Amino acid sequence: MKKITTKILVLGLTATLLTCGITACKVNKDINVNVNVNGEEVISTHIGTGSWEIAESNAMTNDLQKIFDEAISKIDGYNYKPVALLGTQIVSGTNYAFLCESTIISEHALRSMMITYINVNPQGSADFVYDERVILPGTDVENGDNLAGGWAYAESSEITADIKTMFENLATKDVDDTYEPVAYVGSQVVAGTNHAVLCKIISNTVADKTSLAIVYVYEDLNGKCQITNTETIELSIG
Repeated sequence: MKKITTKILVLGLTATLLTCGITACKVNKDINVNVNVNGEEVISTHIGTGSWEIAESNAMTNDLQKIFDEAISKIDGYNYKPVALLGTQIVSGTNYAFLCESTIISEHALRSMMITYINVNPQGSADFVYDERVILPGTDVENGDNLAGGWAYAESSEITADIKTMFENLATKDVDDTYEPVAYVGSQVVAGTNHAVLCKIISNTVADKTSLAIVYVYEDLNGKCQITNTETIELSIG
């Protein structure tokens, strides 16, 4: 079975750990490789490379689910399920980035969310490549217990009507960007509630510019909401 390589992505409210934005405008470079021996061409190939493109639709289709299932079936002990497609990258084949949530429901299970990278080669075979764990502040990654007053992962990543309404009624509107919630990550009870939501941020001033970020929203006891911080997520393998 294939070894799983995991990177931990820690998210906090006091610092932006990842600051490089991702645009939805795909930039491709095409490389033609020709190798000649004694004047005769022995290798001729075309390599396509490109940047990550943020998915216009984050919904998990049947085809995407099949890709994920095929790749994960080749490794042991991967207890996560995909809840959203975050983006794709054209390489030798196609790389896919999926947001995943834990399938283990237990009092002491390590609860977190993963960004899982899968490659589909030119022959159509899907393989697990890499993943990174999204760790909210205030959670104990050793045993899955939440620290007192810390963040807790959501039981479901579903964007409910309440979450949609929260973003529609933000007290501090950003006219330069539109926030489109993709997945609910977690919450923290304070004097009110802090929410962590993975969003697509679509620029209203720069054409074809879309980024991914964890958006932190504070909801006070009267239901008034405002964005307190955003942390950009960069899709990257390795």
